[in-house]
Amino acid sequence: MLLFYVLFLLPIVAAVSALLYVPFAIRTRRRLGNKGALYHLARFALVGCVLSLVYLTLLWYFPDITFHPAHHFLNLRPFIWVTQCYDMGFRRMIRQLLLNIAMFIPLGFLLPVTAEKARKGWVTVSIVLLSTLAIETLQFFLGRSADIDDVIMNTLGGVIGYGVFRLANRAFRGQAWWEQMLG
Repeated sequence: MLLFYVLFLLPIVAAVSALLYVPFAIRTRRRLGNKGALYHLARFALVGCVLSLVYLTLLWYFPDITFHPAHHFLNLRPFIWVTQCYDMGFRRMIRQLLLNIAMFIPLGFLLPVTAEKARKGWVTVSIVLLSTLAIETLQFFLGRSADIDDVIMNTLGGVIGYGVFRLANRAFRGQAWWEQMLG
């Protein structure tokens, strides 16, 4: 799955991100003057991150998406995976949980890099939490599962990403390249 994403889908995500980001970059240049390449790279990466999340969480099973599924799966019991591994088995369940965490680490990092307001931890965590709640709600109506454990793991990933931002900000504060990226 990861290899397929990197080899085939990442170039498509990068191209779509560029198409979406270029008008913003042009408008930003007119309004704020010429920003450095790292400033634009961080924002371009955020667009790519959001597009990747949408694809991986909502569109991955594209041909099978239906707004009238025959079966809805909803789990509202937190940490049910501790006692039940569903039908996928323990190893696959652990992999799924780790991927749910890893998938949101970039968002938790890139939000405070690209938006000054998101440098307050509660703002970043709120955005990540609302994003994952929206994704899980849409998954339920698209015939996929909606799971509170996914919400918890996605939010944990966003918190880890924010923690990485805080560590990086502490380590690189005052360095020209870091300040340029933050805008």
